[in-house]
Amino acid sequence: MRRSTKAELIGDLFAAVRTNQLATDKMDDAAARGMGVNRTDSRCLDIVERLGPVAAGRVAADAGLTSGTVTAVIDRLVEKGYVRRIADPADRRRVLIEGTEKLEEISQRFYGPLAERSVPLIEKFSVADLEAIIRFLHMGTELVEARVAELAEERA
Repeated sequence: MRRSTKAELIGDLFAAVRTNQLATDKMDDAAARGMGVNRTDSRCLDIVERLGPVAAGRVAADAGLTSGTVTAVIDRLVEKGYVRRIADPADRRRVLIEGTEKLEEISQRFYGPLAERSVPLIEKFSVADLEAIIRFLHMGTELVEARVAELAEERA
């Protein structure tokens, strides 16, 4: 049995990450079409779902949008019934964005089967494996976000 070198494994890892990103992109595109939204709106829905009631400014920052653009996105998503504006309980002058039951239902329709099918696969990993995967994903996220910031700086 031939063992891969570390360099070969790193190359395989890069290829696997890219392939996974493409598959995720296809899934997100299919879900966005099914929800009747564009990809930018879909990204914002994901942010709202992950963060719970969240300020529009945070949605804009996480999605890489201007405040004017995110206002238009939120208006469209409110109109479709996926999100609502609520008063911030800590500061009633501030508005937060939260997902609706409709968003939860349609998100479950598209992504629920993936989650259900993933659990038995993920359960096969040890705690140490899962910790390493989580660390890897966090490091990858930081690297990508830093590169996005560099590219934005180059354009400025």
